[in-house]
This record gives sequence, C-alpha cells and structure tokens, in this order.
Amino acid sequence: MIEKVAEPVTVHTVYRPDRKVALPWRMEWRHRDYTFNKVDLCHPVWEGKTLHHVYSVSDGKSYFRLDFNTRSTGWTLEEVADGLPN
Repeated sequence: MIEKVAEPVTVHTVYRPDRKVALPWRMEWRHRDYTFNKVDLCHPVWEGKTLHHVYSVSDGKSYFRLDFNTRSTGWTLEEVADGLPN
C-alpha cells in the first residue's frame, strides 16, 4: 500500500565519486532510523526555478520516495510503500 506523507525528514548521504553523485544512505523519520540498501531511481524535476532531485529508495522492507529541494537544501519524504497492493 502506498501512503502519501509529505513530511520533512533528515537524510544522510554518501558521495559516490565513481558516479559523481550523492545518494541517500540513511533517513530519520518519526523517531526511527531507516538505512537504505538500494537506490532504485533518481531523477531531476524542475519546479519553476527550483531543482528537485527525486529518489526512490528501499531499506529491504519498505520503499520510500524522497525529494531533495536544491533551493532550501531540505529533504521531504513524499511517499512510503510496503509493497502490498492498495
């Protein structure tokens, strides 16, 4: 089931020099830590003059959609999915 969240979160990133990209590694949300073991997708989205980097990541149990706003340099958890049908 997919749950819309749209909450600010703290995300720790890892820089991958071979790919020249920073990737989400760990997230703190609702007093819990989630460590990601897979980045499924990363794509840029322009909203006016603001660039967002949108990531689909997994911790092996759940899937998360994260948004990094390059203007505010803040992270937002947009969606959480448990892999089950709605």
